[in-house]
Amino acid sequence: MESSLLHDYEILNKQLETIINSSFDEIFVTNGKGTVLRVNPASEALYGKTAKDLVGKNAEDLAQIGLYSPTLYPIIKQRKERVSMIQRTKSGRTVHVIGNPVFDDKGEIEIIIFTSRDLTEIRELRDKMERTESLLESYQEELSQLRKFQNKETEDFISVSSNMRNIVRMIDKIAKVDSTVLVTGKSGVGKGVIVENIHKKSPRKEKPLIHVNCGAIPENLIETELFGYEPGTFTGGQKHGKRGLFEEADGGTLFLDEIGEMPLNLQVKLLKALQENTIQRVGGTKSIEIDVRIIAATNKDLEKMVDDATFREDLYYRLNVIPIHIPPLRTRQEDIPYLIDHFLNKFNLKYQSNTILSLEVENALCHYDWPGNVRELENLIERLVVMADDKEVQLNDLPQKISRFGNDRSQYFVHLYDVCTLKQAQEEVEEQLIKRAYEKYKSSYKVGEILGINQSTAFRKIKKYIKNESVY
Repeated sequence: MESSLLHDYEILNKQLETIINSSFDEIFVTNGKGTVLRVNPASEALYGKTAKDLVGKNAEDLAQIGLYSPTLYPIIKQRKERVSMIQRTKSGRTVHVIGNPVFDDKGEIEIIIFTSRDLTEIRELRDKMERTESLLESYQEELSQLRKFQNKETEDFISVSSNMRNIVRMIDKIAKVDSTVLVTGKSGVGKGVIVENIHKKSPRKEKPLIHVNCGAIPENLIETELFGYEPGTFTGGQKHGKRGLFEEADGGTLFLDEIGEMPLNLQVKLLKALQENTIQRVGGTKSIEIDVRIIAATNKDLEKMVDDATFREDLYYRLNVIPIHIPPLRTRQEDIPYLIDHFLNKFNLKYQSNTILSLEVENALCHYDWPGNVRELENLIERLVVMADDKEVQLNDLPQKISRFGNDRSQYFVHLYDVCTLKQAQEEVEEQLIKRAYEKYKSSYKVGEILGINQSTAFRKIKKYIKNESVY
């Protein structure tokens, strides 16, 4: 009988040991005084210690040597109830620990069973999922922008670079309202295209968009062009007078291009029209109500002109309700290949040509600084399509100031201005590469692919060199 009971006990004990040892979670058992009685393999892996190193030791002593922190034992001993806590192990793992006391007949703690789950991998998986979700969102945004790029309504507006994508988002917002917009940027950056897109996306799109180049109209004529004139105002004028461009744009948008060229004496009248939504024709006394949205553009520094007293301060602030600055083409090189394709298709279609560009030509165009911005690029592509002798444009077909960039690889070289250690030079190059690659692609996955390193290495180096940045 006793032999049978012993056999049953051995079987039960073996089954219990198998269950404990096969547990994915840590099982760590102490007696009521905190002495370790049993640990499972998960516990050994968690602390980097064998069962022989742990069994017989006191739980508080193990905490004092830094094996884990904080310890639950004194809290359970005091409260005599189940306690849970987050611990950090010596190996740097983060675990969620639950301590369950088991009481004897007298109500004293007989044993404490600690179960711990390693949160480190769970958190890493969660972080990876969050990064994946963020990456998916960025891809969806990029896909949305590419769809807009393919849309006929925005076919002239290339928005691949982050700068231009931000402007697209601004356009989507401000097109819905009638606030005055001031578009600034160097000559040729595409201010007119921005204005056209705002108008096309606005509720006024069925009404006229009137473009006025304030620098192209003689000073003595610009007032009558804008505001019109009453009959008999001028000798030789139209018999019934003339409607001005404000009236022609009624219900739509009036685009005042090169607003910095507007004469000072006319700026007062423009300001009044903006504030009161009324105009008076030249030679007239009657106020005419207008419903016009004003968008102005300039390549000049209006703030400096205000300081120099060549532009009215009150008009500047009235125009600058929503500013949009278009960066020069040299600062948004991601757009250049798409602009090249767009203009090449445009002029091939216009001139019934099948002109293509050699790889060297495309490289040269992508690395040129484009002081004339998008307008210079458009004009050059048109000239290449018209003048090309062969179907494929070669490097010698380009102007010399551009063709030299086709074989120029100096942009990839590192220039040292003083002697330094090899390690310092390597770190400097690494930092520049990581910063430039992440600024361009905004994805640790893409940075890893471009630089030939795995994604986790790219992620770690981006976090090292780019502070306060959410890395995807």
